[in-house]
Amino acid sequence: MVQVLKEELRQAIVRHAQDEFAQHGYANASIKRIAANAGISVGNLYRYFPGKEALFETVVSPVQHELETLIYNHEKYAYDEHTDIFERVVQALTAVVGEYRVPLLILIDGSKGTRFENAAADFHQAMAENVADHLAAYNRKQGQAAFDLQTAWPIAVAFMQGYFEIIRRHQDPEDCKQVVRQYVSFWYQGLRAFL
Repeated sequence: MVQVLKEELRQAIVRHAQDEFAQHGYANASIKRIAANAGISVGNLYRYFPGKEALFETVVSPVQHELETLIYNHEKYAYDEHTDIFERVVQALTAVVGEYRVPLLILIDGSKGTRFENAAADFHQAMAENVADHLAAYNRKQGQAAFDLQTAWPIAVAFMQGYFEIIRRHQDPEDCKQVVRQYVSFWYQGLRAFL
């Protein structure tokens, strides 16, 4: 008789894996602890996931996709006539926090030894390209190279690291969203001229 895999059990495994990765990072996470906390044997866990790497990917892939989509599709925020760009960016960044706070922390702080270990640097690069586009547009508007595009990298790193630090320090979702809103407001006031 073939047993049917249960979605509730699969979701429980993912929740316990998220807790394990959040506490220990990928490198020190234990499949045995994840299985024990889910109330199943290691063998049964392997019926749902082929290994720790697949489990890790299940936990972090959604947030990686969400943040990459946000960064790489920034044009839609810049040209939406019906909503202020500031409000769109705040909504997007706080939505990531609201839905994916713990997986994002795992991705940026606990992914050493996985294919995701350079995720923070990848986010920095994507954001730097985004900032460089805005600086170039500003320079064209001014008719001169008022800003060197090399400044995009430190601006992007500073912004993303600040965002990550807020997420690390503010566990309460509403508190975190409020601080993200203030943080983005601060940056937006300075960058408004380039948008």
